[in-house]
Amino acid sequence: MENQSISSGQIPKRPNNYLILGIITTFLCCNVTGVVSIIYAAQVNAKWEGGNYEGAISDSKNAKLWGLIGLIGGFVLIGFVMLIYGAALIAAFSSAGSYNY
Repeated sequence: MENQSISSGQIPKRPNNYLILGIITTFLCCNVTGVVSIIYAAQVNAKWEGGNYEGAISDSKNAKLWGLIGLIGGFVLIGFVMLIYGAALIAAFSSAGSYNY
C-alpha cells in the first residue's frame, strides 16, 4: 500500500525511526543488534529529508526488526542463564546438606 502512494507521487506518512528502541536494546540486552538498530534509525530521518521515502521506510522497518531481535533475544538469553545459575545454586545447596560431619 505504501509503495503505491509513493509511485503515485503522494508523500507517505513519515516513518518512526525507532531510535529509543535501539538505545534501550544496546544498554539492556544485546550491544550488537542494538548498534545495528541505532545505525538504521539514524538513517531514517536523513533519507526522509533527502526524498528517499522508500529507503526511509525500509530503514525504519530494519531498525525495528533489529531492535526487537536484540531485546527479545537478550531477555531469552538472560532468562536461560538465570535458569542455569538457579539450577546450579539449588544443586549446591541440596548437596551441601547431605554431608555428615
